[in-house]
Parts: sequence; structure tokens; C-alpha cells
Amino acid sequence: MENIGSVLKDNLGSSVVVHVQDGNSNDGTKNYLKTLNLPYLTFHSAEDLGVYDAMNTAVKTSTTEWVYFMGADDRLLPDFGRALAQLTNRDRIYYGNVRFASTGKRYDGPFTALKLVFRNICHQSMFFPTHLLQAAPYSLRYRTKSDWASNIKFIRDETMEYLDYDIAIFQDQNGLSSTEEDLPFDQDRALLFRINHGRALQVLALLAPVVTAIHKYTVALTRKKRKYCRDDSEQA
Repeated sequence: MENIGSVLKDNLGSSVVVHVQDGNSNDGTKNYLKTLNLPYLTFHSAEDLGVYDAMNTAVKTSTTEWVYFMGADDRLLPDFGRALAQLTNRDRIYYGNVRFASTGKRYDGPFTALKLVFRNICHQSMFFPTHLLQAAPYSLRYRTKSDWASNIKFIRDETMEYLDYDIAIFQDQNGLSSTEEDLPFDQDRALLFRINHGRALQVLALLAPVVTAIHKYTVALTRKKRKYCRDDSEQA
């Protein structure tokens, strides 16, 4: 909450409100939020069927024109406020970049359907027209990658526009998508690409796990060689 206030400042309560969707937790979240007594803050706590069910619930009751999703361990960057001024077309999804909390690395520029075969647009870089998500809620079939499944369709419909801004710091080590597998999505990924983009990307999606594994191995091997070369140089 301190981070949100420091970035958005006067926008809070005028053009931006904050809604906290809680899964009926017992970690003190509810009591803490009550003590804040902030006019721009709303809160709802209820049992849910996972993160995407909670997100769908929040969107369903939203009264704002735009929706942005932020995890409790993510942090906004100054560019977030600048990006808000670019949200002019309520039929388009806007997205930018994030910075990984672990390394500070920037992720990941403009996307095409081809690029989306191998990696997803980070959720914390995206601004959604509320009506679009209300009409197409996230599938509960996928536990950690339902946003990826939705993006496969969104990018087909050419509703996405890239903004060259760094939106947030993304917690890339302990988040749900980085710690849990989503086997149903992994099984369906090629089919989703065939339905939305044709057989060529379906075939590529089938090969994607192998290509990704080879790429990771090559990168790791290159780093290992560089380390040995550096160590040898220092010893010399």
C-alpha cells in the first residue's frame, strides 16, 4: 500500500481505486486493511477456487473502466503512472515491461503470436478494459497459466498494444506461476495455438518444450564456460 501511494499519489481516489480480493485468509490481512480506513480502498474476502477465480470475482464487481492486477509481493514503478495516460482506447489491452525482482532484468518488449509460443506476457505489465475481461473471464481449467491461455486469443484478435514503459517489479522466484506446474495448460497449449493461429504455430508449440530445454542448456553451458575462462584468467 505504501508503494502504491508513493507512485500514484493524487491519482488515488480520483482516477484510480484499489480493490483487495482476499481468499478468506487468516493472516491478518482483513484487520490490517480495516485499520487503514482509506476512501479509495475496497476489500472483499471469500473462499475461492484459486487465483483466477478470485480475479474473475474482482472483475465481475468492478465499476472502473480499466483493471490492473498486482500481487501482494509486486511493486509499481514510476512508469505505471505514465502508462495510465496512454490508456485511450477501451477496446485495446495495453502492456509494457516488468523488472524481475531477482535480477533487475527487463522483461520483455513487444510480443507476437510466435513469441507467445515460448513465453507469456507478464500479467503485471498489462492493463485490461474491464468489459473485455467481464465478457471473457479466465478459465478455471488452468491453475497458474490461465492468463497465458487468454493471451493466445487476445493476440489473435489484435486487441493488444505495446507501451515502452517499465510497469512494475515482478516477484519472479516465489510467485504461483514460478513454483507450480500447470499440466492442463501444457497439454492444451498446442491445441490453443491451432484453434487461434493455425497448424504452423501448433507444431511449433508442440516442439516448444524441447526448444526451450535446448536453449536453457546452451545458456547454462555458455555461462559455465565464461566462468571457467574468468577463473583461469584470474589465476594467470
